[in-house]
Amino acid sequence: MTALSDLIKPWAGHYLMGTSATGSYAKGTRIRGSTDLDILVQLGPRTHPTPERIHKTLFAFLKHRGLVPRSRNVSIAIQYQGLLVDLIPARQEWGSGDRVALFETERNQVTVTNIGEHVRLIRESGRIEDIKALKIWRDLRGLRFPSFYLELVVLDALRHRAHNQPGANLLGTLECLRDRFVGTPFRDPANFENRISAELSEHEQLALAAAARESLEEGSWDRIVR
Repeated sequence: MTALSDLIKPWAGHYLMGTSATGSYAKGTRIRGSTDLDILVQLGPRTHPTPERIHKTLFAFLKHRGLVPRSRNVSIAIQYQGLLVDLIPARQEWGSGDRVALFETERNQVTVTNIGEHVRLIRESGRIEDIKALKIWRDLRGLRFPSFYLELVVLDALRHRAHNQPGANLLGTLECLRDRFVGTPFRDPANFENRISAELSEHEQLALAAAARESLEEGSWDRIVR
């Protein structure tokens, strides 16, 4: 973490408030083949550039340093010291130490949210293994399903189900995807104005529902995630 902070200090200057681990690493939902580390790069509210400009200038800075950055919606992916790292540049909102403004490149818009609240929600949900199972299912089938959206779907699908029954819970989540996922709005619990479900098109939602239907026809959860 210190090495990454030192890397970006020449870019951020005195606006840098700090860096912190977030994403699947902080939530405990990381699976093999995913990003090794997600780092929130938090700039102070007095930072003059817009969130869009912040994202673009960090990308250019990393490219200039020879790190071959890749834009991934709100983050910038780099290989650093043998790790795949996603840097998430964010500007702190006035009057709130926790709410930050991010730029979404895929939808070309600024989103205000609380990433720390996302981490706490998932870590304390008791659904870590269920989330990891659905992530494995998603990746095995090459489906696009943004992780926080996926996590919210798991929490909703398993709201009334028991814990510590991974097979039954995976099947229950797939039933949710098959029967009542397409067109269902999911909103950011840290900012209700953010429609998380808008991150996927109707076509992408239908593809997930169809894949869930096909998987359920396999008949057992161990065959579904093999």
